[in-house]
This record gives sequence, C-alpha cells and structure tokens, in this order.
Amino acid sequence: MARYLRKKGSKDFSPSRFAAGFHIFCDGAAIPNPGAGGWGVVVYEDGAEIATAHGGDYEATNNQMELVGLLNAIEKAKVLAGNPAVTIWSDSQYCVKGCNEWMPGWKAKGWFRAGENAEPKNRVVMNVELWKAIDEALSSAAGNISIRWVKGHCGVAGNEHADQLAEQGRQEAIDRSLDNSILGRTVRERRSIFEYDV
Repeated sequence: MARYLRKKGSKDFSPSRFAAGFHIFCDGAAIPNPGAGGWGVVVYEDGAEIATAHGGDYEATNNQMELVGLLNAIEKAKVLAGNPAVTIWSDSQYCVKGCNEWMPGWKAKGWFRAGENAEPKNRVVMNVELWKAIDEALSSAAGNISIRWVKGHCGVAGNEHADQLAEQGRQEAIDRSLDNSILGRTVRERRSIFEYDV
C-alpha cells in the first residue's frame, strides 16, 4: 500500500506543491554532534511513496550525514533520469546553498573557499570529499535535478519520514558499534561515511 505525502494535522502542508511528479526528501542527523549519525531518503511519485533508503555511521557530524543523505537522494534521482524533472528537498541550508550557490566558487578556486591570502582555516571547504562526490553525481545526471529547501519539523510528511529514517540509520549505527564491542573485536569494522547505498 502506498504511503502518501499528506499528514493529518499538518499546518504548513500544501498538497499541490508535492502532488505531481517526482520528489525526493533527504535528511541527516548526528547526536551528539559529532557522534552517532544517520541519513534517510524518501522518494515520491505523484504524491505516493515509492522508495526509501537509510544508513548511518557511529562517528560522524550532522553536516556529513546531511551530505550523505543528499548524495543518496541524487543517486535515486539519477535512476529516475528518464523523467522530465526531479526535485530533491532538504531542510539543510548547508546542503541547499552549497549546491546552488557555493559549489561553483569552490570549484573555481580549486576546491577552496577563499583566496591564497586568507587564513588557512577560512580556505578549507569542510567535507570536501563529500562535496566532490555530490558534484560528480550531479554532473553525471542526465535528467533535470533541482535541489530545494524545505522547512524541517513543520508537518511536511516527506521531510518527517526522512527524519525518522535518519534516526533509524543512527540507531542501527549505534547497535553495530555495540555489537562490535560486545564481540571483543580489537579493530572496529567501521563503514566509511563516504560509502553509500543506492
């Protein structure tokens, strides 16, 4: 049975905004920050949920998990590339502004934020490997993918579900970490946050 975007009691929900076409919601979280983190992705077609994905890492920052969620959303959008347009929604200004405003400048400066005369801490693009992966994913996408901001925790069901999946991914990362500790492994089997499921 399909799950639909409408959520009972939603105040800031506009059904027409998400009802037609393909919409992908992504989210990420780390609690504490840095700490155990998770990401979640929900794909909708004409208002009906058609796919989900989630994952996590027990050593991550909030922004890293937001970026991994976005990267997974882009990969999901590429699968739908035969369609005229896919909109990816994120409640992270860091992700949305990074893709739509900052990334072209970073690339032009050799993946730095500022010129050579800036202080070193102000030159470095944080999470640069994830940003490069996002840039590559967007560059290789055949379809029309737009990345837009949605207000978090305001009753938009797609965003709320992506948030729940991110928490599920975070909890599973904690459970894996505990399992490794209980088994007495001296080397933690840590899945890199730079790997992601499609």
